[in-house]
Amino acid sequence: MKSICSNWLLGASVVLAIAAPAAAQTVDSKAQERKIVDPTFVNDAFVGDQIRYESVNRGEPGGDKLAEARRIAAAVVAQDRPNPAKIVDVGSHAGEFLEAFLEQFPSSNAQWTEPVEDNHANAIRRFARFRNKIDYVIGCPNRDLSLGCVPKGTDVLITSWLTIHQNLPGIRKFYKEAAAILPSGGWVANIDHVAVRSGNWTSVLGGARKTLKSEAIAAQQEGPGVHHLDYVLPTLEDQLAALRAAGFTDPQVVWRRLDTVLIVARKP
Repeated sequence: MKSICSNWLLGASVVLAIAAPAAAQTVDSKAQERKIVDPTFVNDAFVGDQIRYESVNRGEPGGDKLAEARRIAAAVVAQDRPNPAKIVDVGSHAGEFLEAFLEQFPSSNAQWTEPVEDNHANAIRRFARFRNKIDYVIGCPNRDLSLGCVPKGTDVLITSWLTIHQNLPGIRKFYKEAAAILPSGGWVANIDHVAVRSGNWTSVLGGARKTLKSEAIAAQQEGPGVHHLDYVLPTLEDQLAALRAAGFTDPQVVWRRLDTVLIVARKP
């Protein structure tokens, strides 16, 4: 099978370090369809040791401390949809979020989705115990679902760090397109950062994060660098309003730590 790799500039590894997104916006239209890549692909791009349900970012060898949030997302969905046929993770990185769902739903078929090959080998290693249940797809840079990487009728659509890849209009578009893809009773989940604009909460939460990092309770870095130039972190209210406008009538925050939230919503 053939794979594609868009000529896409990756963001810097430090959160809030802006990387130019121009290459991501000029992907050849003929190469935007969903492409399944060879699951036997291997390279030497492993980055440190893997931690179950966690991303190991550069400078954070202890992981991003978000395993709990990822497992909670899967457990919440399981209460309403115990046997999803298809789970798709858009922007999968090394597969830490999708791993939590496959642990909850070992009989489900799943799709790892990334715009570039960089973490393909890492994902294969992570998913070794689920080998026959995974498609590896290269597509949808910047979480752009309009590029066709997610099959219609997907039961559960998960993503992370949507705000790092899209501005608020792009976030609204993502949720609207997710609603069009999911069937009635389908679920969307997003682990993301949110802004708190009142008082000095930004400083307070930032200081608390440094303290909790020293105690191995939180990580300083969560997610990649910012991938668009007009980055303004939306509030939680912005995110929930975008979900409601897309037709998800009752979105909920089911986990929060400082300015990091897990938002889930069910399509009526």
